[in-house]
Amino acid sequence: MKTPNSQKGAVLLFTVLIIGLAAVAMTTVLATGGLNSKVDSNQEVSSAIVRAYLDGCKREVLVQFNDNADYNPGTINTLDAICTVVTSNLGGNNRSATISLTALGITRSIYLEFSVNGVNVTLVREQ
Repeated sequence: MKTPNSQKGAVLLFTVLIIGLAAVAMTTVLATGGLNSKVDSNQEVSSAIVRAYLDGCKREVLVQFNDNADYNPGTINTLDAICTVVTSNLGGNNRSATISLTALGITRSIYLEFSVNGVNVTLVREQ
C-alpha cells in the first residue's frame, strides 16, 4: 500500500513567500509616500520663499511710486530677487502693476491697483 506524500512543506513555503511579498509591497508604498511627502514639503517651502521675495518687490514698487508718480521700471531689484514689473496708468492718480518673479523653479505674480497720492492700495490679487 502506498502512503500519500505530505505537502505541508510546500504550503508553508508558499505562505511565507506571499506574506514576504506583501510586506515588501507595503514597505515600498510607505517609502514612496514618505519621499513624495518630502518633495511636497520642499515645494511648499520654496513657494513661501518666492512669495516673500515677491512681497518685497511689491513693497519696493509702492515705495518708488510714492516718490515718483510716473515710475515705470520694467524690472525691480531687491536684496533677494529681481522682479518683472508691468505698470499701467488707469487715469488720474490711479495705477496698476503686475509684478512677477520666477525663482526656485516657481513662478508667482501679483496684480495691484493703487492711487499714487499717498499710495492707497485698492486691490491686491495673486495670479
